[in-house]
Amino acid sequence: LSLEAVDVLWIGLNDLKTQMFFEWSDGTPVTYTKWLPGEPTHEAIGQEDCVIMAGEDGYWADSACDRKFGYICRRDPVQGVSGTAKTDPACPKGWERYSFYCYLVGHTSVTFSEAKKTCERTSGYLATIGDRYEQAYLTSLIGLRPEKHFWIGVSDMEEPGSFKWVTGEGALYTNWNAAMPGKEAGCVALRTGNAAGLWDVQNCDVKAKFLCKKLADKVTVPDAPETTSDFKCPSGWDTSNRTNSCFRGFVREQRMKTWLEARDFCREIGGDLAAIRSEEEQTVVENLLKKKSPSFQPFWIGLQNLDPDGGLSWSDGSPVNYKAKHEFYYAEFQDCGAISEKPFPIWIKEHCEYSHNWICEIKKGTPLKSEPPGPSATYEVIEDGWIVKGDKQYFFSTEKTSMEKARTFCKNNHGHLATIGNNSERKFLWKYILKNGKLNSYFIGLIQNAEHQFSWMSGSPVHYAAWAQGEPNFAGGQEHCVVLNKKDGLWNDVNCDFSNGYICERHRSFTNATLPSAVPSTPGGCSADWILFKNKCYKFFGSSHNYWAAARIACTRLGGNLASIQNEQVQAFLTYKLKDVSSDPWIGLNDRLSELNFVWSDGSAVSYTNWAKDSPKLVEPQYTHFFPLLQQFDCVSLKRGPPDDTGKWNDEECYKYKGYICQKNSDPELFKSSATVLSFASDHSSGISYSVTHSKMNWEEAHKNCQNNASELASILDAFSQALLFLLADEYGEPLWIGLNSNMTNGKYQWIDRWNLVYSKWSSGEPKQTLACVYLDTDGTWKTASCEEKFFSVCKKSDVLAPTEPPQLPGKCPESRGHKSWIPFHGHCYYFEASKKRSWSQAHDECARLGADLVSVEDYNEGNFLSETIKILHGKSLNFWIGLKKDDSKGWVWTDKSAMDFVNWGWRDPSQKRLEDCGELDALSGSWKAKFCSFKKGYICK
Repeated sequence: LSLEAVDVLWIGLNDLKTQMFFEWSDGTPVTYTKWLPGEPTHEAIGQEDCVIMAGEDGYWADSACDRKFGYICRRDPVQGVSGTAKTDPACPKGWERYSFYCYLVGHTSVTFSEAKKTCERTSGYLATIGDRYEQAYLTSLIGLRPEKHFWIGVSDMEEPGSFKWVTGEGALYTNWNAAMPGKEAGCVALRTGNAAGLWDVQNCDVKAKFLCKKLADKVTVPDAPETTSDFKCPSGWDTSNRTNSCFRGFVREQRMKTWLEARDFCREIGGDLAAIRSEEEQTVVENLLKKKSPSFQPFWIGLQNLDPDGGLSWSDGSPVNYKAKHEFYYAEFQDCGAISEKPFPIWIKEHCEYSHNWICEIKKGTPLKSEPPGPSATYEVIEDGWIVKGDKQYFFSTEKTSMEKARTFCKNNHGHLATIGNNSERKFLWKYILKNGKLNSYFIGLIQNAEHQFSWMSGSPVHYAAWAQGEPNFAGGQEHCVVLNKKDGLWNDVNCDFSNGYICERHRSFTNATLPSAVPSTPGGCSADWILFKNKCYKFFGSSHNYWAAARIACTRLGGNLASIQNEQVQAFLTYKLKDVSSDPWIGLNDRLSELNFVWSDGSAVSYTNWAKDSPKLVEPQYTHFFPLLQQFDCVSLKRGPPDDTGKWNDEECYKYKGYICQKNSDPELFKSSATVLSFASDHSSGISYSVTHSKMNWEEAHKNCQNNASELASILDAFSQALLFLLADEYGEPLWIGLNSNMTNGKYQWIDRWNLVYSKWSSGEPKQTLACVYLDTDGTWKTASCEEKFFSVCKKSDVLAPTEPPQLPGKCPESRGHKSWIPFHGHCYYFEASKKRSWSQAHDECARLGADLVSVEDYNEGNFLSETIKILHGKSLNFWIGLKKDDSKGWVWTDKSAMDFVNWGWRDPSQKRLEDCGELDALSGSWKAKFCSFKKGYICK
């Protein structure tokens, strides 16, 4: 239609029926739009319901429907009487007339060279395109055709990178498709369909239909005015005899510019950013770079790809008809162009908001205008290092830390992590860190909850966002905080415990402000089946097993997350509760986002750790075809054993099926009374309960006091009761006498209630005294003291009495030789091998060589003896082969032919475990498990 700049015309698009749902007035589906940037705006109290086409480029905008503009009508073609197409007498039959030329749409698919020859046989040539109007006409001829491409007469086959028409002229107009012209030389074809009219570079041997062009009969094209290049360049500008342009590089190390700022600067002095149209001009610019860029920094040039629907163009509107080596092959972003000399001169794409030096171009003979005054590059800095901007002040950190520590710093300085409410604020912060920042990313005050909803820590509403491409991605469901990237000034969600820089913000009147005191958390309660501790609710899934990610999802569906452990108290509580689960449960700690950078899945800071001695595992991930991450230890569980490791953290493969622990905030509406550790200790439902005497006594007085209350000074037989008693000592803030002593047993430390000492938690260097009594200190360790010292004490009431030692039957065991020693028990001799691991069959053979069998277990007494003995050896082997084996009928039998009249299987039914045909004894629980016979373990001979 050849629109002019002042044209404004109504088209049929509108959202009169449904706000912001635009449709064509004739009911045609909306498959294409060309909105002006920022449109549709739908301002004027929501009354902009009709759409206009405006300006030379025909962009669209919504407008109030009662305004008066011109309009465009459309109708279906009127059927002619004869059915013959209208022809122009100045064009041969089958050709179409436009302006001075006739055009033919080729009917056969041929290569580029064949198309060229075909057009020449008709006294024409492959079509050239001189401007956007001719482009629009040709697009109307072929845009709706089913074929994908039509050849036109331009290529860079003669001189790769320099596009010329078949007529020998340079391409002064281009209309490249996205990612074009690409890095490969080729021939150009017009696209059809949704990309109709855009230019693609194709292999010249591809077959496609084509467009021919020739001058209409008796028509003379007016001659274009001749251009002269007799003028010279201003002083300090570079050129050559074969170009009509002058070039100059501007180096402003302290006042670099964005692409748009550089373009505006060049226009202010009478030119534009450099457009490179030939090898000659490329050489001029390369020589200029050698003089101006000793540090190999990029320089802005006029190349840009700001139209996502189009290809490359120069900032002065001229076509990209010459292409040097460049990195614009993939149009994934809307980028601007620069030229870099490292490692060799190359056009590169850069984010348009980056700051660089730049190269301007002016035409020879153009009068040079004075440079525009630049904005001040200095910042007002006050005494404590904060930057002043209007009524706000900002602090930019020079060191990395977690979000919580950054937030604390900001609060302590009367501020908060920065809130960004609009694009100008974002650009101000970004430009500062581009120029002065030493770090790659900076925390801002935006946080994200589990429902992916964002809020500013300052309480400001979220009405502006500037996310980087693909963000926020909430990776692994563990990215709750947001950083501003130095690279592009855009935002990225990250885990809050990852170390980053940070930006604080405060009002400049902060000196009159008072910091709000910390608001204590409102006490709450928990729903049924959840356990309250320290104002958090916990639920243990000991029989429901899942891999880590599924366990986390299960917790989030319950309104929480996998448990996080922030201190020794929570650690002790969870360790105590491990007594009620049957496997090592998952917690929220993991390094799935970054190897060996462990974070909590709920985003809380890692302020406390309790790793097992072999964790975290410093191993490189091992990848296989079938199990891509088979050996990647990214997820953490709590160990149930061995005793010294109970409650410790172990990193494992995330695909393992385990129990898990969920955690969520308590609910103030469910508050009943504050639950304390005392309620756990006094609960006798498990047959054991504890009470603390909170008056100070010596050990003997404490002993008698417990006996007077039908209890004993407490014995600690496992890590679970140790954890509970540590919580009691922590609750009272006092050491507690326990039932361990040596003054009544000639220097041998024994429990006063006659239980064997099978577990210990001695402090470093303890026991120090030969004759002493033992107390549990507030740090959870056992220490010796004179029995006359006075402490609080803890009594234990238990329904289970210590077992009596069975009488030893007559007879002798084999003499100990070398490292082999036999232990007698109730008429049998036992050999425990923990150091040399063997498969089940190898262990069976080793026992046979000793004149024995793999052990059979006849009753609980024998089982307890074995369990107590191997607990001492837990550091060498966690599990031991016993004489259990499936027979041919898949029933379990003892290899020494003992009757199978006693079983002690663990929680999982062994009949469900295919191919696991051999039995082991678990060192922690004393129970039996079915395992693959080829596994290597310790073993017990009998």
